[in-house]
Amino acid sequence: MRKSVWLAGVFLFTGAADAATFEKIPQAGGSPDLIVITGIIEPNDDTQFNQVAATTGQAVVLLNSEGGSVLPALEIGRAIRLKGFATAVASDTLCASACALTWLAGTPRLAGQSANIGFHASYVVNNGTASETGVGNALIGAYLNQLGLSQSTIVFVTSAPPEGMAWLSGAKASELGLQFASYQTNAVPSNTVETQIAPEPYDPMRVAAAFYNALSNADGVAAAALVIPEKRGIGPFNEASIHSYFGGLSAPLQLESVARRGADKVAVAYTYSRADGSACNGKAEVQTTYKYGKTLISKIRALNGC
Repeated sequence: MRKSVWLAGVFLFTGAADAATFEKIPQAGGSPDLIVITGIIEPNDDTQFNQVAATTGQAVVLLNSEGGSVLPALEIGRAIRLKGFATAVASDTLCASACALTWLAGTPRLAGQSANIGFHASYVVNNGTASETGVGNALIGAYLNQLGLSQSTIVFVTSAPPEGMAWLSGAKASELGLQFASYQTNAVPSNTVETQIAPEPYDPMRVAAAFYNALSNADGVAAAALVIPEKRGIGPFNEASIHSYFGGLSAPLQLESVARRGADKVAVAYTYSRADGSACNGKAEVQTTYKYGKTLISKIRALNGC
């Protein structure tokens, strides 16, 4: 369902927060096709991926994603492994949390020299119910075991703290025995590919609106994916806490306005009713930053206590 939002005097419709897109880019000369996944992975995205993957027999799956829902990410990974696709993360792009789990399924795995691949302890939402980290890690562990990864790799991935991000470096991969090869985008003769992996424009208002629309849906995964990886899981950016609090409101959060305040700050106004029926007419200042080729939230300051 689309949501209406008043943005700086212009009435717009907004959809899901930076939802993932899937695009197949055929390559010349018998080279494997590219399947480009960009944006936040959401429930049922594995169905979209399978529809695209069914149209090719050989592909490299290029990932550029903040993260998202764990269960579809695991299913995408299983499909990648079943079809024998490679996975890749380009230099100066981000593949975090759920995205990184998908990347692990590639045969082979590829990464640019300055790719940002990070793991983060997760919870899963199944049929609208949030499962605690232990259940989520059990599902992730079973998936990693199916991929044939070492015990030390499984421990590294599932032990990554919820307060931040565990980044995979070349040295760490060697220590774990986790193999991946270099990915050179300039070796791929396609202007379209270069466009797909180009850094996104800096857009604080869009990201602030997407974050509060995720809160309105009690979608802790999508909301946290818009936050800098170093602060995910902490305080107001904890996925499970977001899901629990905003899912328990008697009237969901409604975003009323979004306005730019200087180069990096956005003022937002919103309303909701708490579980006890009391109303909140909230205002907040959202601090954004530009990292990993994406606009991300670094801090939120409530201005009136709710």
